[in-house]
Amino acid sequence: MEGLTVGLFGHFEGIGKELGKKGTSTDITFYNYKKGEKVVCYVEPTRYPDRINPLIYTINMMDYPLVFIDEITGELGETLLALDMFEIDKGFFVLGDYVDVDMLKNIISQTSMRNFEILEKNFIDIREKIVNLNVERDYNGNVKIPIDHYFTVRSVGTVILGKVESGTVKVHDNLNIYPINKTVMVRSIQIHDNDFKEAKAGNRVGLALKGITTEELDRGYILSDKDLKVTDEIKIKINWNPFRQKDVKEGENYQIIVGLQSVPCSVEEVNKNNVKLKLQKNIAYDVGDKVCLIDGSAKVRIVGVGTLE
Repeated sequence: MEGLTVGLFGHFEGIGKELGKKGTSTDITFYNYKKGEKVVCYVEPTRYPDRINPLIYTINMMDYPLVFIDEITGELGETLLALDMFEIDKGFFVLGDYVDVDMLKNIISQTSMRNFEILEKNFIDIREKIVNLNVERDYNGNVKIPIDHYFTVRSVGTVILGKVESGTVKVHDNLNIYPINKTVMVRSIQIHDNDFKEAKAGNRVGLALKGITTEELDRGYILSDKDLKVTDEIKIKINWNPFRQKDVKEGENYQIIVGLQSVPCSVEEVNKNNVKLKLQKNIAYDVGDKVCLIDGSAKVRIVGVGTLE
């Protein structure tokens, strides 16, 4: 079974239902579309723009973005800024009838999105276009599965939902959950409500786990068979948002998002683009993971984006 995750952005009210069957829905909503051996999972940041977190979660989960534009608005500007700061260079725009194409091309001309493909607003054609996309995957590497939802099922126990980012997970595998570093066993695997013996990179899965309760879990925790880095203090070289309203100073409080982990933090040191942050709790990460620094109460909420080493 092949899996693909597509982020839905822009003016997307009701769009998800045109593309797939509605699944799990919280501050992010999933829509699933299956054709043959391919499953496309569309992710919608439902609580955005009221909250910035769902937007960043969606970017961190997706393989491709699909940006619907009916008009050029401030909300759209924040979305495009986020995609650019995360250096997303492959994706699609779907334009409404009254969008000025030349204006849009001018807006994105100096961004990572300058080569996005523009599609017509035909949902049948969009579904076919997306379901035939391919992504290079690492099926043989270490297993890495960030948890986006979790719950208890009677007679089954603890179940987590998440996308297999790398490797292949199999029934009876023993994996660690980070950052709490607890070992669990995979009791069963479901993809699109069907049981499987294994799931490979790209698949969105439901895993029944033995050895942990939901009270011990949190969104963003990571299932893996490798030693991930765990820390409550990070140093990053950050790419500042050029539109931020003020400079970041020592002693100020912000929030970081790493993958699907959201943690409050305080600034300990600032030296140009180099920042040291103290976190209120541990995070788990891999070298190369992106970290987004956020000021949720500010008008310009994305402060900057850096890379963890």
